[in-house]
Amino acid sequence: MVELADPRASRAVLVGGARYATLPEVPAITRNLNGLAGVLQDPDLWGLAPEHCTVLHDPDDAREVSRELRRAAEETAPEGMLVVYFAGHGLVDPVDGSLVLGLRDTDPAVPYEAGLPFEHIRRAVAGSRARRRLVILDCCYAGRAAGHLAAGESGTQAVADQAGSDDTCLLVSAPRNRTAQAPPGEPYTAFTGELLRVLRGGLPDRPTPLDVRTVWREVTLRLRERGFELPELRSAGDELALVHNAARHHRDLVGRIVVATAAVEDRDLRQAAVLILRHDRAKGAVGVRINRPTVDPLPADIPQGWRRLLTTPAVLFDAGPLSRYEGFIALARLRPDVEPPLRWSPVRDRLGVIALSADPQPLAPVIAGMRLFSGYIGWGPDQLEADIDGGLLLLSDVDVREALSSRPRDLWTTLHARAAGE
Repeated sequence: MVELADPRASRAVLVGGARYATLPEVPAITRNLNGLAGVLQDPDLWGLAPEHCTVLHDPDDAREVSRELRRAAEETAPEGMLVVYFAGHGLVDPVDGSLVLGLRDTDPAVPYEAGLPFEHIRRAVAGSRARRRLVILDCCYAGRAAGHLAAGESGTQAVADQAGSDDTCLLVSAPRNRTAQAPPGEPYTAFTGELLRVLRGGLPDRPTPLDVRTVWREVTLRLRERGFELPELRSAGDELALVHNAARHHRDLVGRIVVATAAVEDRDLRQAAVLILRHDRAKGAVGVRINRPTVDPLPADIPQGWRRLLTTPAVLFDAGPLSRYEGFIALARLRPDVEPPLRWSPVRDRLGVIALSADPQPLAPVIAGMRLFSGYIGWGPDQLEADIDGGLLLLSDVDVREALSSRPRDLWTTLHARAAGE
C-alpha cells in the first residue's frame, strides 16, 4: 500500500487569481484556494500544518510567487511532498507558445510582462529534494499555442511532457480550455469542485489512502457526466498518495463546528452553526446549535453557583429540537494547566461537557467559561458526512472557543463567510 507523505516534512503553495485588471473575474477561485487548503490541513485527511501551507490570493507580483515557490521547495524534505496549485487564467505567450499563468495585472496581449511563466514553477519544483512532487493546474487559455508546437498538441500537453521529465506529477484541468469553467451558481470551478468533492468525501470502493491517479480517474468520470472538459494526468514514477480515503478512514468530527450553507432551508439547520459533541460513523452524530440564544430567563432551578460561571450572554441556548425539555447540556471550557474536574467529559482541546449534578462551588478557579443548552440536533449513520460532502454543511476550521462566543448571533455570518471563502 502506498503511504502518505509525512505532513511535517511537506509544504504546499496554493496560488489563485479571482480578480483581474483586464481579464474576466472568477470569484469561485477564492473558494477553490480555501477549500483545497482546508483539505490539505484537515488532520483526518492529511494534516499539513497551516504555517506549511502558503495561500496567495490575487498576487500581482510574479517575483513574490517565485520566492514562495522556491522557499517551499527548499523546505520540503525528501520524505515529504511538495504540492503546488494554481487556479486562474492561463495564457499562451504569443512569441514562443509557452504557458503563462495570469496574475492580477496580466495583459492577455503581452502576458509575459506581468504574468507568471510556468517555467518558474517547473524550475522551483524540479529543484526540490522531495521525492514526491505534485503540480495541479486549474486554468484555461485565452489564445492558442504558437504554430511551432507539435501539430495537434496543446500547450498544456507540452508543459505536461516537460514536467514529467523532472519526475513531477502534473494534474491539469483540461488540455484545450479556452474559457474558465466556473458554472454559474456553484461555489467552485468545475474541475476543482469535483476534485474537492472526491478528496472530502472519499471513495467507498477504493483503499486508503487515495492516490492521485485514482482521484484523477474519479474526477474524470464526474466531469464527463456533466459534459465538461476532461482533466489530464502526467505521472512520473510510483503512484502518489494524496489524502486518506474519507469514505474508509475514520473522520473524527467531535469538537468541530459545522455551518449550514445559505441554501439550507430546513428549520432546524437554517443559518445554524453547530458544535459536534458526539460522532460515530456507524451510529450517527449529535451536536448543539451555538448561535441561537433565547430571550427567556434561565430556569429557576439553575443554582446561583452555576449562574456565576456562565459566559455572556448568560441565557439558555436553543440547541436543537431533540430532547428539548429533558434537561440541559452544560458546555464548559477549562482554564489552562488545570486538572479536569469530576463529571467533566472532554470534547476537544479544553472544551467539554460537565454534569450539572456536580458541585459548582469549587469550580470557579477551574472553569474559564460555560454555556447552557436545551435540546440537540441529531444525525443518523453517515448522515453528517453526507451533509458535509454534499455541500449542505461547511466544515469550519475555527478555534473551538467560538462555541462560547460573546456574540453568538453573529456567528453564522462570520463562520459561513470564512468557511465559504467569501
